[in-house]
Amino acid sequence: MRKGEKNEEIYKCGYSVGANLAVNGGFESLKERTMAKRVDYNNIYSNSSTEHFVWVKKACLWKAGIIHDLTKNKSFNSILEIGTGRGDVLDALNGFERKIGADISEEALKQHKLIYPEHELVKIDADERLPFADDQFDCVLLCDILEHVDKPVDLLKEASRVGKYLILKIPVEKAIFVKIMQKIRGLDYGINHPAGHLHCWNLRDIYSLLAKAKINIIDEKFWPTPTMLLEKKFAVKIITFRICALLDKVFSTSFFNRTLLGGSYFAVGQKC
Repeated sequence: MRKGEKNEEIYKCGYSVGANLAVNGGFESLKERTMAKRVDYNNIYSNSSTEHFVWVKKACLWKAGIIHDLTKNKSFNSILEIGTGRGDVLDALNGFERKIGADISEEALKQHKLIYPEHELVKIDADERLPFADDQFDCVLLCDILEHVDKPVDLLKEASRVGKYLILKIPVEKAIFVKIMQKIRGLDYGINHPAGHLHCWNLRDIYSLLAKAKINIIDEKFWPTPTMLLEKKFAVKIITFRICALLDKVFSTSFFNRTLLGGSYFAVGQKC
């Protein structure tokens, strides 16, 4: 495929079931990867409640607002979102003539198509080589996807190959309070995590991933999770979040949120 040529597997207002069956660069086949996965994303999207999707959209609008602030001085024409889900973040980003969403879940893509028929959709496996040409897109959005894949460094490399810029949103979940709550709920990161999170990182871990993938960060920001986005609002959780926010404000730092509660790392970067 020539540089800049539109991938013929992308269909306007639709999606391709076999978008990247081709095997390249040592990646396993889509069939093998899908069979090996234990997280059933089709089931998650099929059985989530309306209330959950309302919360998801609220969170997506919050994410899109921060991404907009990081990219407002840059001019982009096309954007590819890997792990697009129902497409709420992608739709909320303004200034793009072409919006392409990619996901492994057929159910997510079906719902996405119904909600945002103007988006171009394609089915991919983010643990495989991406079926796009070098620098095919102005930017690639990786929003809450790296923690879901087996080899996040490989995905970062692939995303920086097909996109001129990367927009990143990565959860910072290796924090004391998060660990305590996970212990109480009997949850652990890995293939049995209810949301499919295979990895848990702090900022040091994230910087290590970016260094291994040879990503140069142009702009970045750490954001604590706002209390309005706490899906299960227990009093102790609200109080803890407010105390940490107050301490960070008093000492002009993000240390307390990063260490105790975690949050989100947002960044714009490109390959070195």
